[in-house]
Amino acid sequence: MNSTRSTSLPALSTLLGDALPTVLADCLPRTGEGVTIERVTGGNVSHVFRVRGHLGKAIIKVRTDTFARIPQLHTDPALIADERRALDLYGTVAPGHFPQVLGFHDTLHTMVLSDVFPDALNYHQHLARRAAAPDEVTRLGRVLRRVHHATRNVSTHIRSQGDDWFREHTFDYCLRAHGHKVLDAACEEMAAQADQQLILGDLAPKNLSLAHGGVALCDLDNVHRSWRLFDVAYFLAHLLIHHLNHPGQLPGLADAFLCAYHGPKQPDPGQERLMATVAAGVVLYRLDNPLVPYPLKPAPAAAAEYLERVLALLDADTVTVQALIDAAGPREHALHGYGTRKDLP
Repeated sequence: MNSTRSTSLPALSTLLGDALPTVLADCLPRTGEGVTIERVTGGNVSHVFRVRGHLGKAIIKVRTDTFARIPQLHTDPALIADERRALDLYGTVAPGHFPQVLGFHDTLHTMVLSDVFPDALNYHQHLARRAAAPDEVTRLGRVLRRVHHATRNVSTHIRSQGDDWFREHTFDYCLRAHGHKVLDAACEEMAAQADQQLILGDLAPKNLSLAHGGVALCDLDNVHRSWRLFDVAYFLAHLLIHHLNHPGQLPGLADAFLCAYHGPKQPDPGQERLMATVAAGVVLYRLDNPLVPYPLKPAPAAAAEYLERVLALLDADTVTVQALIDAAGPREHALHGYGTRKDLP
């Protein structure tokens, strides 16, 4: 067994000690013998490793009492069981789009998963090299719609702390932390929506694979019951900030994603406004958050200018999807009326 070690984060052998062979045994049906272990970049909470062998790959995820990449933040390692419940549920109602749980060791706070990244790269890594493709975000929008449809009536409890607590916790660090009155009001409005259901809660490019014509969603650590369009707004915000270097492509990409999610029916204007406001809040969370820095390709000046423009929209309470796109680049670009195309199922 070989291991690729990080200079600043503990190796898998350090985290698991004498239990390492037991956990690796769960990988062997997927990997075969003679494995190598490498740390996976991405998430902040758990330590994640890819195990490779002559047969294939598997993933090992270990949660400790602090965030893996933000050690000053403390957490309960037993919460990995919440993610295991979420994976079991989503794997049942929407098979083919989520990792399979191959092994779970509750006392070690460790989970072994199938590897859903066929090219070993997450979508964030792809977007660091190139712009998104319309067919990619179309696939994602369609799958997200199906996942939301499949879970709309699920009453299974996922969160150990309770769904209401976790929803408010999510709002606190993602939207309320900036102290903006429009975002505070948006949180109250989302909490009052009648159609609360299970959502993914962290639909960021680092948690996606859109490679080889598929759609895979991982890192279900934030699954909870909330307003379903939070997921849509969350990804839309990342689509915006990842394309500050490609603003001319944003109208088509946003159109493709939102049309694929909503289908031929135009969303209610109030719902669209709230979704856009949440997306603006997530932009602030990603671009103006010293505790959880978000790695971006754009020059700092471009990110700072976009942040300033989005804040101006929030100050005037005039946030729309179109305004967020316009703020990212030349004013002549326009969103082509998403939700009106008839060629989507």
